[in-house]
Amino acid sequence: MGVVAGISFLNYKERDLRELSDYMEDGLIKGLKLYPGYEPFYPYDNRLKVIYDLAVEYDVPMMFHSGDTYSPKGRVRFSHPIHIDDVAVDNPEMKIVICHVGNPWIRDCMEVVYKNKNVFTDFSGLVLGDFTEKFEKYMKGQLEEMILYAGEPEYLLYGTDWPIATMKSYLKFMNQLDLPDDKKELILWKNAAKLFKIDVTKF
Repeated sequence: MGVVAGISFLNYKERDLRELSDYMEDGLIKGLKLYPGYEPFYPYDNRLKVIYDLAVEYDVPMMFHSGDTYSPKGRVRFSHPIHIDDVAVDNPEMKIVICHVGNPWIRDCMEVVYKNKNVFTDFSGLVLGDFTEKFEKYMKGQLEEMILYAGEPEYLLYGTDWPIATMKSYLKFMNQLDLPDDKKELILWKNAAKLFKIDVTKF
């Protein structure tokens, strides 16, 4: 099993980075994640360079919470997906994932993904529990528009944020996307397997 390690911008210490390095060296950590919005910082803050250098050194994706925050105490000015553009431009060798398609700023996320070939996005955490019929229809249109604009969905990752959202509801949503089966396979697992370097032959 491999994990994505969350890093607190406000609280991490040098020893934490050394420990993360050891785990990445052993292949146990497959990605790193930061939480702008939940913590008050912009992703392009220069103090994060040491973390981004680690991600590049070990070739693991750098994930960012983006968009709405589950907590009303979050500050969404920090979690707008447009801020990831600066990170992508300044760190072209780093693989980046904008989590939650930047919802509700999906079109801004769409542009950042389209413009920067090192940026990916997932559509986890869009709902609490199950999709309602109206919201499912709305999000279906949003993702199909993203694919129309940004091209072949090799940048798009399936995700749920379970247990906040139900897997059953997400699979139903995925099945309703107006895409051929080979594109759905890319989104469901092939893109993630390639990005996170998961050897699927072991399964």
